[in-house]
Amino acid sequence: MMLFLLFVISGCGEQKTDMAVGDTITIEYSWWGDDSRNQYTLDAVDIFEKENPEINVKCKYGVWNGYEKRQHIYMKSQETPDVMLINYGWLDTYSSDGSGFYDLNTLSDYIDFENYTEEELAFGTKNGRLNAVPIAFNTETFYYNETLWNSYGLSIPRTWDDLFDAARIMSKDGVYPLGMTKKSLFFMLLSHYIQTTGNDPVKSDGTLNLNKEQIGDMLDFYKELLDKKVLMSVDSFNRNAFASGEVGGTLAWVSDAGGYCDPLKENGYDVKIGEYICEPGAKSLGWFVKPATMYAISNNTEHPEAAAKLLNYLLNGEEMTLRQGTEKGVPISSSALAVLDEHDMLTGFEVQADAMRKENSDKLSIMAPILESEDVYGSFKSDSDYYLYDKLSRDETIDRIYSDMYKE
Repeated sequence: MMLFLLFVISGCGEQKTDMAVGDTITIEYSWWGDDSRNQYTLDAVDIFEKENPEINVKCKYGVWNGYEKRQHIYMKSQETPDVMLINYGWLDTYSSDGSGFYDLNTLSDYIDFENYTEEELAFGTKNGRLNAVPIAFNTETFYYNETLWNSYGLSIPRTWDDLFDAARIMSKDGVYPLGMTKKSLFFMLLSHYIQTTGNDPVKSDGTLNLNKEQIGDMLDFYKELLDKKVLMSVDSFNRNAFASGEVGGTLAWVSDAGGYCDPLKENGYDVKIGEYICEPGAKSLGWFVKPATMYAISNNTEHPEAAAKLLNYLLNGEEMTLRQGTEKGVPISSSALAVLDEHDMLTGFEVQADAMRKENSDKLSIMAPILESEDVYGSFKSDSDYYLYDKLSRDETIDRIYSDMYKE
């Protein structure tokens, strides 16, 4: 199936001139999202423009598929929008030395940094330059159909063996204990690798640290999960498989909790957020935390102060906060949290999943941006298929994965 990028360019709110006229200037703001995110963002920016009549915001937004490629074109051509929603991994890709995005430290008169701790801002700092501010934190989290597990007389799993034991029982009815996307799959396999070996998959300089033998171990465990019916095929899995009870659980980001769990609840099932699966006696939990998404300002912006005003509004503004809620995850900003708390909006599965993250914050490792590279997690899944479908031998497949993971 061919996927097309729907990318919309529009003025947000009342149309103003595209060129600076008098005291009116135009800045561009880009993001990705579904129709719901697009609409609440457009509504919020409309209010921002009314509160700041000297600033006209040209909005550029689209669905995720293809957005990263478009961002790559922007960065290479140095024609990036003034304010951007970015992925954590893009800091390494486009700003390894800190020069790829504007240094937000210089805009402290316009951005309320007191809403963040130094540790939180450190996620967006490269080479002493504050490149981006995190919106919320994310970690891969297990969500279970508790009703289904109870029907089999099974407890919610805590170890890998628990999953294999469950598969022996559930598989008789064609039910899988787990189903997930390729990215979640990679992080699950990585956590098992870390727990069972104690090795760090990333070097101190932030580069990948997986050799062919270690990739082979991950491939073997992946195949075992499939062969023993623990895991539904990634290509067969979608959110409806979880909502309908075809799989007993899924692994997804904190920010995606509602998207997976709300339909399950609507279908009459009870939802349980599970512990991070761990090998008994493991020295490290093996699971990671990272910013869900971040806001950055173009290093080429001609209007840094106006861009900073918009960025501050998106992160800390009451009107944006009320419309966004926890759709991008539970916000880090203390002022945004206060607004949500005041309006009784700190509810839902994202909040529950984030509570699990907070309970384990001392055990979770900070994710290196390299692990979010499509070349790393994407190539593992696509190349593994050659082995799983008998197109290549195990060794040939490992060579292919290794080559694609480390390609320049």
